Amino acid sequence: MQPNSKSALAASQPLDRHQKLRRWVRHFWRGLREWSGDAAYDRYLRSSATRAAECPRLTPEEFYLEQLNRRYSRPNRCC
Repeated sequence: MQPNSKSALAASQPLDRHQKLRRWVRHFWRGLREWSGDAAYDRYLRSSATRAAECPRLTPEEFYLEQLNRRYSRPNRCC
């Protein structure tokens, strides 16, 4: 091996580690947002783009209120 190829290989390894770390953090963050429900509005916007154009999109506040109403308007089976 030539000395230049060793230094090029050594220089590319930290970049690969940095990219892997960034990728892991990005996947972790996406998973955390999905788990907490924070990504629900983004998912709603993506799905509403495929629906009919005549349906108006909800604002984030309206979407949040609709989700709360949907979650808590069902009969409670406790007690």
